[in-house]
Amino acid sequence: MRPLLRALEVLSILELVSVAVLLLNLATVHLRPVTAAIGPVHGALYLAVAVTALLGRDLWPRTRLLALVPVAGGVFTILNVRREVRRPVAAR
Repeated sequence: MRPLLRALEVLSILELVSVAVLLLNLATVHLRPVTAAIGPVHGALYLAVAVTALLGRDLWPRTRLLALVPVAGGVFTILNVRREVRRPVAAR
């Protein structure tokens, strides 16, 4: 796997986990310290995924655009990265 795709996959998984924690906290006890701690982390991870996807070389336009979708961008990016890994070398 290319380093760019690996980085996008890891960042997307972390972003997905952070949004899951925020939504779970919102749906259950809604503790403000959890929101205060995880909210900025999630924002930073979202921006990292978006910037990496936008500035990364040889990515499909679909991967770039779907990385910008709030909340679901992590899932879309993970799926697109796994498709790009299977893409033939000549198509890159």
